[in-house]
Formats: sequence, C-alpha cells, structure tokens
Amino acid sequence: MPFTFTGFILELETPLHIGAGRSGMLARSHGFVPGHVVSYALAAAIGKASGGHSAAFADALTTVLQNLRCGPLLLLDREAQRPLLPRQDREAIEHRYLTARNQVTLDPESCSAVEGALFEVESISARVLHGSHRGKPAQLAGGLWHRGPQLAGKPLQDWFRSGLLLGGELKTGQGRVRLATRGWQPNAPHYAQHPAWPVQEHGVRLTQGACLPGPSLEGTLDAPLQPWLGRLFDPQQGFGRRFSPPALVRMDGTVQESGIFLPGHQEVGLGCWTRSNGATD
Repeated sequence: MPFTFTGFILELETPLHIGAGRSGMLARSHGFVPGHVVSYALAAAIGKASGGHSAAFADALTTVLQNLRCGPLLLLDREAQRPLLPRQDREAIEHRYLTARNQVTLDPESCSAVEGALFEVESISARVLHGSHRGKPAQLAGGLWHRGPQLAGKPLQDWFRSGLLLGGELKTGQGRVRLATRGWQPNAPHYAQHPAWPVQEHGVRLTQGACLPGPSLEGTLDAPLQPWLGRLFDPQQGFGRRFSPPALVRMDGTVQESGIFLPGHQEVGLGCWTRSNGATD
C-alpha cells in the first residue's frame, strides 16, 4: 500500500525534555523532536491500550514501524513566521524556548537529598519565553507518511488527540502535548507548513542546495557529521531504556543532489532522513 502524507501541529501543555546528553550537571535538551520520539510515543500509547504487557508493546512497535514514517517536529515560530531549524536557528531556539530547572534525587530512607545528586534539566518551554508572542503556547510542526487512515484499529489522528507523551522526565509531568486546533492536515502540500519543503507520497522533494531540516543519514553536505543515538524499546525494561547503535548524521544539511527524502525506518537512524527510491516497503 502506498504512503499518504499528513501534516500536523502539536501544542505543548507542559515543558518537553528531549535528551541531548549531559554537560556537567545540566541534562541538555534538543530544540526539536526527532521522528523516532513520536514513533515510540505512538507505540507506547498503542501498547498501553492493548493491555500494557511486554508483548503488547512489542507488537505495537512492530505495527508502528511497518505502517508509518515520522519526520522531525520543528518549533513553529510566530516571530520568524516559519519553523526553526535545530542547528541553524539554535540561538533563537535557546532565547525564545529553552528553559531549565533544578532537580534533586531523594533518599527515601533519610527523607533528604542524595549527596551530589543535584542536577538541572533543560526543556522546551510550554510557552514562548521572549519576543512579541511571549506567553503563547509553543507549537511543533511536522508530518508523517502512513499506509492508511487507521492505526491499530483506530483513526490515526485519535492517537494524537488522546494525548501523546513525548520525550523524557515524564515522571515530573513533562512531555504532555495536544493536537492544535486545525492541527491535523491530511494531504498537506508542504512539510512543517514550509513552502520550501514540498511533499509527495514518497517523501520531501528538494532541489540541490536546499536545506533538509533535522538529522539526515545521507545526501547532504555543509554540516558537520555528528554521532546520533536514540533511546529505544527494551523488551524487559520498556521504552527509553536502551540506546540504539550509533549513526552519523548531518543536522540541517544542504542537499547535495536533487531528490526525495523520507524518514528512515530501521533501528539505526530511525526517523532520520534518507534518500527515497520511491519504494514503500
């Protein structure tokens, strides 16, 4: 079955932590949501609705990976009137969206803080922090390619409307998102509402020299290679408890040769852009 593209916009209800490694006591966050995070959030929601046991989650993950490809979600900035690029617009992302708060690990026996366990968690704020749109809900725009209107027996959009949990620090209330008003956009003509990123059933069609937003595994230049790890599903411990093997990606790279790009569906580099040959297997 061929793919169909649907664009969507999410609004943050609580801050969103997308782990980007540690820097001293700071747990850093990406300023965007990689595609694999959405895929695993969908699988977690489906697995929970199917009984919540390990086999249900494993089956749900297989269903998701076989039936859809999700690209990166980008901050839809009202000030710039476009999506912000994770690397190229990092300064604007940090200024208008990133926040941090101190946390501490508690010892239940002594009812006090564990010595040396103070740390700081960086997150995307649920509200715009600075600029003329300060206080407005932060929005994430992206899209996915899917094989049919339903997923695991429900309309695909219902899984988004029921409230996905994205990223880390869920135990502290982070990662709550909702589908924005008119945020579900079947057959949208552009990725993340940007006219520079036209889409078709096989992916995003870009010309030579265009910028490909987010991490790409191949087909781009003019951005440094960087290691890319994703937190994956572990059959014994659950979601987010295992790291993927490393991949090398370019963030916001320049397209080397005109072509079509589709989010990858393999464990290594899941959700990162790859060149599409038009196949839908």
